[in-house]
Amino acid sequence: MKLKTYLATYLLFLLILFASIGLVSVYLTNSQMDMLKDKSAGQFQAIIHTLARDVSVLWGRGDWHPAAFSGAVAERVRGYARYYSRQNIHLNIIDFNLTRGTPPQPEVYFSSDTGYFILAGDFLPEPFNNLWLEYRWDVSGEILNMRGVQRTLLVTAIAFSLVAAVALYFILSSIFKPLHIIAGASKKIAGGEFGERIIVSGNNELAQVAIDFNMMAERIENQMFSLEEEAKNKQQFVDNFAHEIRTPLTSIYGYAEYMQKVALNEEEVIDFASSIMDESRHMRNIANSLLELATLRDYVPEMDNINVENLFADIAQSMDIVTVIDTPHITIRGQEDLIKSLLLNLCNNAKKAGSDFVELAAVCLQDAIKITVTDNGCGIPTDQLQKIFEPFYRLDKARNRVLASGGVGLGLTLCQRIAAVHGAKINILSQEGNGTKVEILFNSIINS
Repeated sequence: MKLKTYLATYLLFLLILFASIGLVSVYLTNSQMDMLKDKSAGQFQAIIHTLARDVSVLWGRGDWHPAAFSGAVAERVRGYARYYSRQNIHLNIIDFNLTRGTPPQPEVYFSSDTGYFILAGDFLPEPFNNLWLEYRWDVSGEILNMRGVQRTLLVTAIAFSLVAAVALYFILSSIFKPLHIIAGASKKIAGGEFGERIIVSGNNELAQVAIDFNMMAERIENQMFSLEEEAKNKQQFVDNFAHEIRTPLTSIYGYAEYMQKVALNEEEVIDFASSIMDESRHMRNIANSLLELATLRDYVPEMDNINVENLFADIAQSMDIVTVIDTPHITIRGQEDLIKSLLLNLCNNAKKAGSDFVELAAVCLQDAIKITVTDNGCGIPTDQLQKIFEPFYRLDKARNRVLASGGVGLGLTLCQRIAAVHGAKINILSQEGNGTKVEILFNSIINS
């Protein structure tokens, strides 16, 4: 693109430059020739009038024989010729009474091997109209000077065009440099280097293009990061799900195979059947939780006014918890069954963490309401706080769901999804051995 722009601009520049030089040369030539012709016409008229006066005086001095008079006039013209020869003007007189022929029709301007000339000729006034004065001005010097000026203009134009070619190259290089940088950056981004950015300088259109390019690159990088993170999460979800589902299936298959091959008494059959039912129940819980997660993916809840005090009372009836509300009659906007499920999940997690104290509290802020669930259980290690919302993630490294505190590992994932569909933020503060505090911040509130 830069080369095409350079060639097109330079050729257009040359066309305009040399067309201008040509027009100027033609104008100067025509002006010079008109000036020379006008000058020669004026000189010729002055010479012929002066000569006519001298011839008249000469004629009045005596009784001349025609041949003698013609010779006397010729001698006088030779005197004129010697004077004007210093100006490259040549004069000649012809007496047509003594010379047969007709007066020539001289060219106004002609060139020959000896140079360039302007010619003029005319008869002297009566009674000497038999005398023809021939005028020839050698303008070779003026023509050569004019052509020298034209050559100087041409050489100057050529030199200027060469300088302009170099200057235009550097100017276009400077103009196209940001585009070159943008093209290089876009090529790197196309090659997977999404962190590439352009250093912006100046405040012109190209600088704005660079700014927009950086914004686009940042969005692409964020999008690619999100896609990679989503792909990673999906793969991790699949891996976790496979691990989670494989254990109960292995147990069910093992119990069933043992019951098929070994003769069991009634008590053993009941024990094995109970174990199979436990494993099946666990798989059903996983399926139900996954179905609920899938339902909440693009779910838009039916928003109603929820009285927080009544909501806490309902939860307290089914669980041994302490409720605290700093301002009576606080109302939030949301779908009550989902909010209740969210709080019950958090309270159950607190119980599973070995807590003997669970507090459910609501605090009214300036433009939001914060609901907290606090316990004094075993707490969560700091290095695992960022992972606890991952599907199937449990704090026990062996993922032993047989533990009393074990679950399907989807409770907190569901809590986060419920909070998200309500536009709420959920945050967990915890230290291992010092209990856990879960904060949910709702922005849609009504103080009644």
